[in-house]
Amino acid sequence: MSTRLRLLAILAPALLCRAAWAGPQPLADDELAQVRGADGISFAVRLQLNRPGDGTTSDSRLTIGQVVDGRTTYTVLKNVGGVIQMVGLNISPQTAADGTNYLALTLPAYTRFTDTGFESLSVQADPRAPVTQSLGQVTLNGELQMQGQLRLWSH
Repeated sequence: MSTRLRLLAILAPALLCRAAWAGPQPLADDELAQVRGADGISFAVRLQLNRPGDGTTSDSRLTIGQVVDGRTTYTVLKNVGGVIQMVGLNISPQTAADGTNYLALTLPAYTRFTDTGFESLSVQADPRAPVTQSLGQVTLNGELQMQGQLRLWSH
């Protein structure tokens, strides 16, 4: 192989990728409006909150403080956690019949809850104090199917 052919073989990929070297370029609004994609962006989510792989829980707390008549109290949710799996979340730009553009957020088509909830709910003056009177607990195990969209227009 001649030296020129070798040099061409080495430089050809670089010449083809010249646009990549330039980096992203900003688009004007009218140019951006002409950009078309496939179906938007889809997400599959596995959210594991405060659940180590061995199934144990610790003393975690979610506290919300509120001041009423000068007195501070805290709503304490103890050991909030679980596993939430969602499939079918989608974000896509759409155009309405009148020509206006909007962003469509689809609701998750399938959601599964595994031991999701909290161990106790209490209202107390010290958020770090032991929970002595629980107002209840919540544990969700099951599946949920939804359909529909949340549509957002900018102004």
